[in-house]
Amino acid sequence: MNAKMFNMARRFVSSDSTSQMMLANLTFGNMRSSGTPLILVPGLFGTKENWIRVGKELSQRLGCMVFAVENRNHGGSSMAPSMTYPEMADDLVGFIDWVRKITGEKQVNLHGHSMGGKTVTQLATTPEYAPRIKNLIVEDMSPLGYPLKRAEYLDCIKHMIATDMNKSRDEVMAELGEKVSKVLLYQFVRGNLGEDVNGKAQWTCNLNVIDETYIYLLSHDIRFGVFEGPTLFQRASGSGFLPASHKNRVEKMFPMVKFAETAWSNHWIHADDPKFFVDSICDFLEEPKELGELGRSSGI
Repeated sequence: MNAKMFNMARRFVSSDSTSQMMLANLTFGNMRSSGTPLILVPGLFGTKENWIRVGKELSQRLGCMVFAVENRNHGGSSMAPSMTYPEMADDLVGFIDWVRKITGEKQVNLHGHSMGGKTVTQLATTPEYAPRIKNLIVEDMSPLGYPLKRAEYLDCIKHMIATDMNKSRDEVMAELGEKVSKVLLYQFVRGNLGEDVNGKAQWTCNLNVIDETYIYLLSHDIRFGVFEGPTLFQRASGSGFLPASHKNRVEKMFPMVKFAETAWSNHWIHADDPKFFVDSICDFLEEPKELGELGRSSGI
């Protein structure tokens, strides 16, 4: 199948019917695809363009439409004064319902990375939302919060806010390259730095809200609720984002969980180890869903 790519933005009514959020997205595949659609949700500072390589391959291998979205306060999506996990789950439900409408499918397969992983966890463990989800995939993220020790990320955000934007994009990249690590420069900064019509650099994300919300996003626990459907947790063994100490909680919340682990990746598995990323998703979605002990214990 030829995986065509479409750049879309649609406005969705959130579940409380009091606001409208637009989630920008890229679509891979075509309307003749017959498989269950797959939605990819990025983490903090993630953009829809991050998924182009793996989105095309997943669409081709699975024979389905693949949708890569951007979260509120990122890229082409709506800007908002807050970004809690329940709010982002509501945004995503609106998008899911639009996908269900245009594809005619009753359910979707849902994947989330990092902050997006916690958002899809919030959504899947909410009883009124869970029936929309056929299979759940969480990339290197725990439903539990983390100790406030990732100061390098917060420092990066502070440097981004303090940067003089009366410069070109290349000049801003060079300036920040002297202050933040290469990993954060390319994962956080590059995809969120654009230019205005005069060639001056500008941020395409809502940095002030992200700064105000970062500690909440990092430390928030999702301790209640259960998702009974098939679930895959992808883990980067050296990142620390899915520690072994969280395994029992994950298994209680997701009784049909399986784990897949790579030692060749940092936190961004889809970028660092795309073969493992695509293969593990395809293997999971194409296999029988009875949970075996080997699947439960693999990789963590």
